[in-house]
Amino acid sequence: MPTLRTASLAADCARLESQIESGALAVENGKTNAACIKPGGKGEVTARDLSALADRTPVPLPDYCYDLATGDGTWWYTRTDACAISVWTLNVVDVRTGRLTGQLSYIQADLLYTGADAPYWAHQVAIDKTDGWGTIGGTTVSGGGTCTGACTLASGDIDFPSQPVNDTGLAFGDILPKTTVTAAGAKGEGRTKVNYRFANPTWTVQPLGVTTEPPFNVRCDNAVPGTTAVGCVVPAYPAVHVVSLTGRNPNYARHIQEAQTSGLPGAYPNGQPLRRLTDATNRDKNGDTACPQFADGGYPRPTGYSCDEYPFRSTWQGAYTGSVGQPTPYPGRTFSWCQISALSSRVGPNGWSACMIPVSENSSGGSLLNRFYIDNRVIENDPFYVWITT
Repeated sequence: MPTLRTASLAADCARLESQIESGALAVENGKTNAACIKPGGKGEVTARDLSALADRTPVPLPDYCYDLATGDGTWWYTRTDACAISVWTLNVVDVRTGRLTGQLSYIQADLLYTGADAPYWAHQVAIDKTDGWGTIGGTTVSGGGTCTGACTLASGDIDFPSQPVNDTGLAFGDILPKTTVTAAGAKGEGRTKVNYRFANPTWTVQPLGVTTEPPFNVRCDNAVPGTTAVGCVVPAYPAVHVVSLTGRNPNYARHIQEAQTSGLPGAYPNGQPLRRLTDATNRDKNGDTACPQFADGGYPRPTGYSCDEYPFRSTWQGAYTGSVGQPTPYPGRTFSWCQISALSSRVGPNGWSACMIPVSENSSGGSLLNRFYIDNRVIENDPFYVWITT
């Protein structure tokens, strides 16, 4: 369970019980109750609980959070957001007898989200009471947060004030760290923590605080060609470029699909990922190797067609850079419908493919690929996949 201090929190109630049995706790100013908190486990969340949470969370969690949640606090994430749902129980006991006098059950919902053109990200924590009874009236929750790494967190960007914990609403807080990355070509990573604590004026012992932290960093950069905006992503999740066989560029998509089927890398989700290449000289060498101009001894271009290469020239697996370090360059391949007689069909992970496709599709496919790079902050050597859909 990725919520920090889980072991100590699990031992919190055992420690309190031991203190009561040994007589180490006494009634203070007429207060006879003490509280402790413990994490729940996998499967301890119901569809009804999740439905109520979805209706009340300030910034909605993505649908996949609810589809995958089991209540054990596992983090799920994509390139631009992440979430975790965990269940907790707060026990209130009589310090004189150890008898349970109250109980509060709740869901903790973490949401982290980034912006492809924003120099900050957000970490929200929602506390949603699912059940409770006994000596819990007047309970409040409040919190704060920190960011470590290439980020700052101003006091004005921490918003987790004291709030009542009751059946009529959801308590929540969030933090808004900002990256320290500014210079062109720069990148940096940071990680957030949000902490919160329950309190009740009728308890003589308050429960331990909870600190929640995602098990990955957020990366911000000013290193994506084509934009001067700083943006942030979750780099642990490789970006996925979706290309449809029934979209605006069917021949472009078909070439990629057949190239992947023949063994070339980049297929989502189980292929070897492609890696971004940003150097202009090497990109041109990749293009010239896979698609030499007819005037330079290359393939003739049928009217209305241009030469498309895969892996893309903007990847390290391209026709030239993918062969660097080999005794001889890896050979190219093509397919029966591609109108390139100088190449033959081949299979295997090494090499490249070329195909003649309509000029408009080749241009559109390249533009969409560049847009994908920008929107997903795919920087030099970043892994990514290409998903061919219907």
